[in-house]
Amino acid sequence: MSKEHHTILINNLIAEVNSTALYPELVNQLQKDINRAGVAYHIDPTIQLNDLMIALNRLLLNRLQNAFNEYLNLLYAIDVSETELRNFKSEKVEDIAAYSTYLILKREWKKVRYRNHTT
Repeated sequence: MSKEHHTILINNLIAEVNSTALYPELVNQLQKDINRAGVAYHIDPTIQLNDLMIALNRLLLNRLQNAFNEYLNLLYAIDVSETELRNFKSEKVEDIAAYSTYLILKREWKKVRYRNHTT
């Protein structure tokens, strides 16, 4: 996947989240799944979406480099698509963290939308 395509996907996700009043539920869902995965990390409930993406990316980058099992547990707890992860071609840890950030937020947003019956 090209960086341009990845940027478009992220921007589309941001636009979709920002078009609703469900963002606080996204933050709550993410925190719940982080806790369920056994990852010691707290998200400020007032964090803005762009800051959330940066914080999640840093968390994932740290776990990829220092606590790989926590990274895997988090992906499993959130139910990130293994197929999408396998289809990602870069081996750079920074790229993997960025793509994982997108996949996690996409999956959490899908849960929130489904629960609230919005499209």
